[in-house]
Amino acid sequence: MAKKERENAQAVDPLATEIGRIAKLFGLYMVKDVEDESKKVSRLNAVGFLPSEIALMLDKSESNVRVQISQAKKKREG
Repeated sequence: MAKKERENAQAVDPLATEIGRIAKLFGLYMVKDVEDESKKVSRLNAVGFLPSEIALMLDKSESNVRVQISQAKKKREG
C-alpha cells in the first residue's frame, strides 16, 4: 500500500518528490561517517525524519528503528 501511495504522491506533486529526494540525500550525508547504528537513527530522528523514512534509508525494519529511538529516549531520561 505504501508503494501505491508514494506513486500517487509523485504523480500529484513532482516538486514534493524532488524536495523529498534532497532531504534524503541530506540525511544520508549527515550519517555517512557515523559507524554506530543507534547514533545514525538518533541523528535522523532529531532532524525530523519519520521512523519509516529512517528505516528505508538505513535498510532496517521500521520496528527496529522505533525500538532504537525508544531506547535512546530512555537513556536521555534515565
